[in-house]
Amino acid sequence: MYRLITIIWLLCSIAPGIRAQGDADFNRINNETYRLYLQQDWDSLIHVGKIALKQDIDYYYLRMRLGIACYEIKNFRRAADHFTTALSLNQDDPVALEYLYFSRILSGQKEQANVVRKQFKGDLALKLPAPKSKFIERIGVEYLYNRGMNDDAFSNPEELFSGFPPGVQYTTRHYSNASLSLTNSIAPGFSLLHTYTYLSKTNHHYSNDGTDQFYTADQHVYQHQYYLSPRISTLSGFTIIPLFHLISGHYQVPLEVSQGFQGGSSQVLFGYLDYKDLITGLGLKMGIGSFDLHLEGYYATLNNSEQIQSRLGITWYPMGNLNLYAGGYLNGQYEMTGGNGVFRSIPELLFGFAISEKVWFNLNAVMGDMTNYLENNGAIVYNSFSDVIEKKVKFSLSIPVSDKGSLVYLGGRWTSNRSEFYPLDPDQGNITNIITYNALSIYGGLSWQF
Repeated sequence: MYRLITIIWLLCSIAPGIRAQGDADFNRINNETYRLYLQQDWDSLIHVGKIALKQDIDYYYLRMRLGIACYEIKNFRRAADHFTTALSLNQDDPVALEYLYFSRILSGQKEQANVVRKQFKGDLALKLPAPKSKFIERIGVEYLYNRGMNDDAFSNPEELFSGFPPGVQYTTRHYSNASLSLTNSIAPGFSLLHTYTYLSKTNHHYSNDGTDQFYTADQHVYQHQYYLSPRISTLSGFTIIPLFHLISGHYQVPLEVSQGFQGGSSQVLFGYLDYKDLITGLGLKMGIGSFDLHLEGYYATLNNSEQIQSRLGITWYPMGNLNLYAGGYLNGQYEMTGGNGVFRSIPELLFGFAISEKVWFNLNAVMGDMTNYLENNGAIVYNSFSDVIEKKVKFSLSIPVSDKGSLVYLGGRWTSNRSEFYPLDPDQGNITNIITYNALSIYGGLSWQF
């Protein structure tokens, strides 16, 4: 009732200057949209409103009616656009601010919603006070297990690596990846994401230093990662996402082999080599109507090489909410090793939908040479030496468990992989010993909103 009384009062106080486009057209549009608003005929109201805007008839009350109509049919992203325009015509209007706030929330733009709520005054501020900074706003835990389907290829390693020059080859057997994430709410529109990840991995490993040859099916790799990403959002729907990612780990290597590779059982002394890598970059996202535009760029030092990776894409929400979305992205990677550079183009597709707004299904497919590859705004790194992912298909199911936005999720991933032999002498790079195999992963986690 409060909203209806406010809108009727505003209708009576529309400035005469609005009629500059012609009293007849203005009165017809105004009367028709008002009638449709009272009848709650939202689809017809939106149709008439679009005609008015094409005729350059645009005023506060028309935008409010269009915003409310879009809101009622759950096209929250389009509703947010109308309420934003309405506020530009009538600043600090409490009705438009409240509608804009909930439109941002329901379209998944919580950061922008908090920026809107910061502008609340008077009774609206008492009704929906601005959130205070939280040391812990959200916490998440995840576990992933990956298994490579390639053990049969190594049933006869003597034959597999016979006659090879000095060099190395690694092929993934399996690994476990566990992560813990924490989100700090610093101020409306400004948050910090921290993530710690621990990786424990086992490889098939062959090495030949020119004197001794060695193969093991149990080479161990341990890796620790810390990821920090501030997130800065504006009222207009623009989001800035810097990132810093530190990687520290060590892997098992044979330091001394007492007997040749083909001469029977070997006595091997193992040791570990350490490595440290750095990733930094910047992500930009802009919401425009039913679309999100993405532009990202990263710099990384991985496996003794430097690389620059870019990501350009678009996500489309055809219904104006989170119940259906699709996206297309183009990732470009330029990697430099030993003075030589290589460029890789990696396309990506994304599709998702909700089932009765209770379960969300997400499907992601990527194709290309993913070596030292970054995804999820630099949070996920594929940096296995001599192991390349050629294709990847991932799906997940997310189930909300609280009104605040907490959810549980589980999923699976299939990859087509390629392992190559790397000779110590670059002039012998024509010896690749390509091993192709598939790998399967299962994962699940909890993201809890406080």
